[in-house]
Amino acid sequence: MSFLCCCCRKSSEAPAFELGVLDYPLVRLDRNGGDVSVESSATGDALGGSGVAYTSTAIEQDAAYWELHVEAAGPFRVGVCRELGEAQLGGELGDGQTSWALDSAAAGAVEGDVIGVAFGQAELPNLSFFLNGELLEHGMVNRIRGEVFPAASVTGGAKLRCVFDEANFEHAPPRTHSALRVTQNII
Repeated sequence: MSFLCCCCRKSSEAPAFELGVLDYPLVRLDRNGGDVSVESSATGDALGGSGVAYTSTAIEQDAAYWELHVEAAGPFRVGVCRELGEAQLGGELGDGQTSWALDSAAAGAVEGDVIGVAFGQAELPNLSFFLNGELLEHGMVNRIRGEVFPAASVTGGAKLRCVFDEANFEHAPPRTHSALRVTQNII
């Protein structure tokens, strides 16, 4: 016959063990060029002017989601890009080789609309877009491989608020997707 017993007891001098909420660093549009302006706030990054801005946070998780709130109408494109050179930052996204994007005219987006962007590494299509929570079937992109970053380009008076924090999302991410997170090294 065998048995198990515990000879440990709680010490009043032992420090209490508490689990806290993990705070992730914020994703920001911190790479930009051309005449684009980026203003950061608690509710996201406001993007205006003319040119391209993208994050230094590569999409490494399986399924990421973020939103762009249209604050002023005008031509814009939203999507993903590879690392871009200085010359490319003055133009627009969506060449199909170094960047993939949805055009505001194709989406029919106007002031007050919300564009959701979903990127999945393990499924097709890789890149999907949503207008006010509804899937835009004509905007899907397949087979984007390699390291990419969330990106947007604006011109002609367009102003976007890029939201990466799910507490500020207007719409729920698609099933299996979650807010883009900065990769954390645990070692």
